[in-house]
Amino acid sequence: MTARFATICGVPCILAGTAVAQLVPEAVETSEVCPNRPSEPAIIADMDVRESHKRILVQRMYRAAAFQNIVDAGLCTCEARFPSWDIAVDYYLENYSRIDDQYEVQQITKTYRTSIAANRAKVRELCEAQGNWD
Repeated sequence: MTARFATICGVPCILAGTAVAQLVPEAVETSEVCPNRPSEPAIIADMDVRESHKRILVQRMYRAAAFQNIVDAGLCTCEARFPSWDIAVDYYLENYSRIDDQYEVQQITKTYRTSIAANRAKVRELCEAQGNWD
């Protein structure tokens, strides 16, 4: 029986596998806002936990590009908010995938995080007005 973590009344606990199945509902990736968003591609979802910093980088690249496109267009369609992952994944593979230094990857991630933060208020305003913010 494998142990899993859960939070009960705000307190982290380790629960046996059978108890978890009874107490913690499975995560469901559905949303009322843009329910047809593309799933994370396998290349990202299957990254080894020791490369989680690279996974975070691709995720930030994807979000930064989407936010910038929304700001540039002044529109927040579902296609703009949740575009195909192809461009971010291709750019990552061509430019960053061979970087082994975790610190360097984190510094690159920081630039994308900064871009997201700079655009967040405008994107939220546009997306809320168009009903595409959750």
